[in-house]
Order: sequence, then C-alpha cells, then structure tokens
Amino acid sequence: MRKIITNAIVVTLNKNNEIIRGGQVEIDDNRIVYVGVPRESEGEVIDAMGNIIMPGLINTHCHLAMTLFRGYAENSNFNNWWVDYMRPLEEKLEPGDCYYGATLGMLELLKNGVTTVADFYLNPQETAQACVDTGIRANIGIGAITGTEILSEDSLTSDVEKISISPLIKPILYAHSVYSCDESHFHELNKFATKYGYIKSTHASETLTEVGTTDSKYGLTPIGLLESYGFLDTPNILAHCVHCDKDDIEIMRNYDVTVSTNPSSNLILGSGIAPLYSYVKNNINVAIGTDGAASNNNLNMFKEMYLADNLQAGVLNQAHALTTIDALKMATVRGALALGYEDLGRIVEGYLADIIMIDISRPNMQPLNDICNNLVNACESNNVIMTMVNGEILYRDDKYYCSADYEDIANHCNKIISRIDS
Repeated sequence: MRKIITNAIVVTLNKNNEIIRGGQVEIDDNRIVYVGVPRESEGEVIDAMGNIIMPGLINTHCHLAMTLFRGYAENSNFNNWWVDYMRPLEEKLEPGDCYYGATLGMLELLKNGVTTVADFYLNPQETAQACVDTGIRANIGIGAITGTEILSEDSLTSDVEKISISPLIKPILYAHSVYSCDESHFHELNKFATKYGYIKSTHASETLTEVGTTDSKYGLTPIGLLESYGFLDTPNILAHCVHCDKDDIEIMRNYDVTVSTNPSSNLILGSGIAPLYSYVKNNINVAIGTDGAASNNNLNMFKEMYLADNLQAGVLNQAHALTTIDALKMATVRGALALGYEDLGRIVEGYLADIIMIDISRPNMQPLNDICNNLVNACESNNVIMTMVNGEILYRDDKYYCSADYEDIANHCNKIISRIDS
C-alpha cells in the first residue's frame, strides 16, 4: 500500500537544498513517488504533525560487532587500544557472538536515524544475518579483515555469496590497513573490484605512528603506498585520513576517492583531527562514519555531523569553513554516492524511501530560525521518532518493528561479555 507522509517540514537535500513546509511525501513500495505540496491521494497516512522529514543518515565506516566492547580501554591511545585491548578481546569471540554485537549496533543505529551502514569486521556472514533481522541497508566488508587471509577470485566470490542474503546488502571489498595487510591483499581486491565493479575500502593515515612506520618501511605515506599498489584505481572509501599532507591530497584528488571521517573516534583515541576543509576545497568527496562503539562509545551520526562541521571551524579559526549543508550532505547523499547509490540520500521522486522523522517539539529544536543549523548543531539522536528503510518503518516512537528483539539481543550481549571477562 502507498504510504503518504503529510503535514511535514521536508528537508529534501535535493540539488537546490529545498525545504518544503507543510509538505507531503508519497511512497509506493520502496520508492519515493511524490514530494511537494499537499494533494489528494489514496494510501496509509502518516501524519508528521509538523515535524521534520529528512533522508536517513548514512554511516560509511563502522565495526558493528565491536559494540560488544563498548567502554573497554578508556583513556588509551590508538596503538594501546588496538594491540593491548581489542586484539586479545577478539581472540575470545566465539561463533555467533558477532551476530549479537552487530544486531545490537544496528538497533542503536536505527534508533539514531541511520538507515544505511558500511560495516567492516569479523564474521561478515553473521553481520549479514543481523541485517536481515533488523531490516537496515548495509554494505558489508569482505576480504582482508585480519590481514591473515589468502585472497583469490574464488575466495572472494564465495564471500560475496555468503553475505548476499538480502537485496538490501551490498558487498564492499576491504583490506584493513597498510600495516596489517600486505601488497597481495590490495592487488587481489583491486583485480576483483575492476572485474566486478565493487567499491573498496581501507583505513588510511589514521595515526602519526601509522604514517611514520609506513614512511620508514617504504619511503611513502599510506596514501602514496596505496597508490603504488594500484588500490586507488577504482572507487574507494578511505577511513579516517587524519594525517594527510599536500602531496596526499594531490594524489587523492586525482582518483575516485571518498574520505570517511570519524571525528569522535579520532578524538577519543588521541589520533587527531582530519583536515576536512582541505579535502572539500580540493573537491574530494567527504562522508561520515561513527567507527565502532569500542572507540566511540556510541553510534550517533548527529554527534559526528556536529563535530565534522565545528572542529574545522575551531582548528582553522574560521567560523564558516564548512556549512551546515556541507555536514548534512556528508551524512546523507555524499555517503550514498561513496557507497555506490545514485538513488539514495535525498528526498526526491524516484529515490529509495529511506526516511527519518525528527521531533521538533522538544526545547533543543526551538525556535526554527534555521532548520539545517538546528539539525547539525542542536538536534540529538533522541529527537528521532521514526526511521524508515526501503519504505518500511523499522523504528517509531521508541518501538522497533523488525524481527530482532532488543531485550533478547541485549541480554545475549551481556552474557557474551560475562563469558569473555570470566
């Protein structure tokens, strides 16, 4: 049945950044078929009651099952966090654990208005099942997750088949990093991407240690090394890019590269602040990710938007280095393009119906002097009162409408941690 959202402030993020007050959005199956002023139409009416309707947020870099490790390793820099805490914890994971951690992360994302996530972690087939059970849209990483894999066209084809259990799942080819993977991993992934058209991703230039080690070993920055491997030859998402110099930026601007910035994680682990303004100024696509809850503590894209925008102003002593429209598009349509979606991230006729509703009746959203400014600088994740993915409402008014049961998932996650800690 057609769904008709009425009485809404529609933040379209279309090419003109149009906002329609008192607007109407109609959805047929999984597509937006009408955006505009009210009109007569038959279908299930969803009264927005004057609230904001906007595109669902798109998280371009996450490690969902690491939600299990939320709160571990506080006050650790990246290297201690990774070597002394995360790796030993991951060795204690058992089959099935990643399903529960990923599902918990997805439920948090849906509550926070995220409709699409790119996930990179162990046991991707368990993450795929979590996608089916929550209904979220996802790009799931396969490839060199630990750096110990032996990759081939056959192994990658098998991995694609294992995770392709829903039309809402897309594979994304993944090599963890230049410090944990070797040249053969990058070459195999690049060959597979070139042949089959998949997007690729890796961590890059996240810490000064990574940059220094790569320079000592290869005489190149991580970005330069990735270029030498040919890994940048096809569309790519580079996570973090905190420590990129002018030469790196010159390389990146010559390829189809997206930077996925993860500001909270970079702050918490003492990694630094990515030069997003320089990327934008050089026409490099920038999208936003949360990273995992083990290094962020939550999966809140509104917080990440706020930081992506305002950290640049503080670092550069330039209040309008980025605009709120820039930040909103990094969290929506720019993320969609990075993940290979030409029909996602805007409220436009013909686009996929991934939509969220924002409660503007709460004090933090009043008055509405500047709607986009409010969404970036005032809105909190608890202002989200509806999350729709592919035309289906999955979260509304503190209730989930999917097969995953939150209480059961949370209980399982706590049992997993009790076992790991024992």
